[in-house]
Amino acid sequence: MADNLFGDYIRQRRQDAWLTRTELAKKANLSVSLIEKIELGTRQPTLHALQILFDHLDVAPMYRRHILDLSLPGLFGPPPPTTPVEPDIDDLAELAALDSPASFYTLPTLTIVAANPSHQQAFPGLTPGTSFPEWLFLNPAAREVIVDWRREAQRCLHSVRQLSPSIAKDNRLSAMVTNCSQAPEWDELWNGKRPRTFSPHLLVRSPSDRKVRELRVHTYSPEYPRRTWWLCHLVPGPTQNHS
Repeated sequence: MADNLFGDYIRQRRQDAWLTRTELAKKANLSVSLIEKIELGTRQPTLHALQILFDHLDVAPMYRRHILDLSLPGLFGPPPPTTPVEPDIDDLAELAALDSPASFYTLPTLTIVAANPSHQQAFPGLTPGTSFPEWLFLNPAAREVIVDWRREAQRCLHSVRQLSPSIAKDNRLSAMVTNCSQAPEWDELWNGKRPRTFSPHLLVRSPSDRKVRELRVHTYSPEYPRRTWWLCHLVPGPTQNHS
């Protein structure tokens, strides 16, 4: 990862966890000197050390491949294309065949590439080209649709930070953060301490009949061939009674 983005990433994850280098070293059973060298970019970590650091910095397993693709290109075979590739006709047909809300989105901004009709109905205004954080913070419909808006906002920002080696060096991400900072809750949620765990469920209120559905979030990274986007499929649970 050029310009020590990986070292910056480990430092940012440590700071997000409110840990000093000494505290992280004690938790991970690594030397303070090693952690300092990794953060400064003067020492390339082994895969074993990476696994330990990811574990103790609560980097979600589903995001580790993305970070390693950036830091160690070619480790898992040919990396995904560096420029966006639009879903082809077969990809879109598979997406449309899913009855419950589903979309393709890109990392790290969680920008929608394509969405099926169920997704478009469930999340009005979250159209292709729109990032989920911007919709969540800036579109009034989000606060009507998302039942526990604050919890979902925390989960969204936690994901963005985990996926982002360096916000300042990513123009797309930097622009998104600037846009979202207009929201009154932004500074508190972006800079506040993150919950260690999140529910895998999302409570969504239907814009049409106001009924609340429990949706379980499933995300997938297509492997063959590698894509520049991921699939998010929201699997329905029972309808719940909420006013």
